Amino acid sequence: MRAEARRHHEALVLLLWLGGCASSPVADPDIVRPAPGAPFLDKLPGPLLGPFDSPSSALLAACGKILTKPHASAGGRDHPDFGVRWRVSSEYCAWMYYTPDQHYVVSKLTDQSRVDPLQRSKSCLLPSWVDDPRYPADAIRYIYALHNHPYGSSLTENDIQFIVSEGVAHGFESETKDGRLRLSIVAFFSRNVSEPSCDGFHQYIPLTGQLLKWTRAGDDWRCEQTGAVSWSDGEERRFTVQKASRPCDRSRTP
Repeated sequence: MRAEARRHHEALVLLLWLGGCASSPVADPDIVRPAPGAPFLDKLPGPLLGPFDSPSSALLAACGKILTKPHASAGGRDHPDFGVRWRVSSEYCAWMYYTPDQHYVVSKLTDQSRVDPLQRSKSCLLPSWVDDPRYPADAIRYIYALHNHPYGSSLTENDIQFIVSEGVAHGFESETKDGRLRLSIVAFFSRNVSEPSCDGFHQYIPLTGQLLKWTRAGDDWRCEQTGAVSWSDGEERRFTVQKASRPCDRSRTP
């Protein structure tokens, strides 16, 4: 009976979490997906957000947008309903890029992903390219690969491998009106499931090897370096992570 009661509870939580008996959801114009049976998208249309005058403004706007999408946050692992929330959670991803007219823009979102039958991970498959019809493809500069982590976990091995491959394709630095900006990958998180907000993000910068964690502290942001990535010299691209816990350079801002 206890197991049956638990299954009934999980089914009820799942029903409430998915919106009860609501009718088929209306398509979200912010999100693009491949058609049924079609290959994964290889480009994301732009723009969704912007233009912005600074990369931090674009980053924080994207954080707020992504974390308010359905099931973008599953809460902490210690929550009694975490298992159900994790199963229905979603990762959304996008690019923040720099345009020839010296603005920062965020592409549309996608939540395309491969199915993990063991439910060990959630992974949004970010296309390598942005299609913004206002500009030639080779005029766009890629700054941040953006996505959310439903329970606020640190960056994964796939995240680190992905952004290095994107650096090979797009360059690890881009010249902007604000100087040379380093390509990085960012994973947003929220502490509140019922009213998600932009509470922080993890960041990896391939050019420096730094793993950073940014957290909101009132109106300010606090940065901690949580590790450093070192790559081997062999043909197989392998890396190790040396954990750390120290404040970031005070001159850094998100």
